Amino acid sequence: MLEQFFIASLLVQLLHSIEELTTGFHKKWYLFKMPFWAFLSFELAFSAFWIFVLFSPELPHREGLQTFFIFLMLANGLQHIIWAVVVKKYVPGFITAFGHLAVSLVFAFKILF
Repeated sequence: MLEQFFIASLLVQLLHSIEELTTGFHKKWYLFKMPFWAFLSFELAFSAFWIFVLFSPELPHREGLQTFFIFLMLANGLQHIIWAVVVKKYVPGFITAFGHLAVSLVFAFKILF
């Protein structure tokens, strides 16, 4: 079950990264602005790490990493939605943030009940 939710969350994150990269997240984030190349580099490294986790079944603490990622993406999705509510307009990553919310909340519901 964890593997399926991790894959779903990773796929949403890849779409989320595309949304952010194509809508100027690097220029609009409320914490700090950054050059496109810096944000692209971060996204590539971040995605590569989690893809490595996906394809490394013998990795120590893999299940913990996968669970952490799912809840990290819940926080990521929530911060995009809250950011949009605060500024009362679309923010980069807003659309796919709901995918993060859905996957993470269904996962949490499944492990709790």
